[in-house]
Amino acid sequence: MTRAFKQFLAIAIALASTVSLAAQDGQPPAAPANRVGPVPLKVSLIFSRFQGEKKISSVPHTLWVTTNDRTSLRLGTQIPVPTTVVANEKAVQSYNYRDVGTNIDLTAVPALDGAFRLSITITDSSVYYPDQSDAAVRSTTAATGAPAFRNFNSTFTLLLRDGQTAQSTSVTDPVSGQVIKVDATINVQK
Repeated sequence: MTRAFKQFLAIAIALASTVSLAAQDGQPPAAPANRVGPVPLKVSLIFSRFQGEKKISSVPHTLWVTTNDRTSLRLGTQIPVPTTVVANEKAVQSYNYRDVGTNIDLTAVPALDGAFRLSITITDSSVYYPDQSDAAVRSTTAATGAPAFRNFNSTFTLLLRDGQTAQSTSVTDPVSGQVIKVDATINVQK
């Protein structure tokens, strides 16, 4: 059997069982949940930081993905980090480079009743220059004057319908006290 025929057969069996169950319950059958073939989706992710109730930043990312496929985003820059090495009784300064930015991996799979199962992995890193109110970070960077590097990693799965928004993550940074939130919205592209 060809792959297309197997997919058709699986959808036909699912529809037949839905009609059969609905008939047993005395309710009309539900509308078909899955379109035949791939479904193009627009997924909006908003990465926000809050200090108390005040929003400090909001960074949107919009990705397009086709069901049963994967989309990846790699966005960032390399930051030079000075390193001092003593050679022949002389201090020599060199630089190592560290990647900072955002990496997103996204897959979407059709689910029942027109919903989509999104599997998302977000890795976000940034340079952080603490201000006077950040005593915990300031004390560790004061001796060198070097910036701190923040890292955020989250892997999650959401079940969303067209036009629906959900907050997948809300976590407090243990050093700065900032609250990090990730919101996801899905829109079926016609």
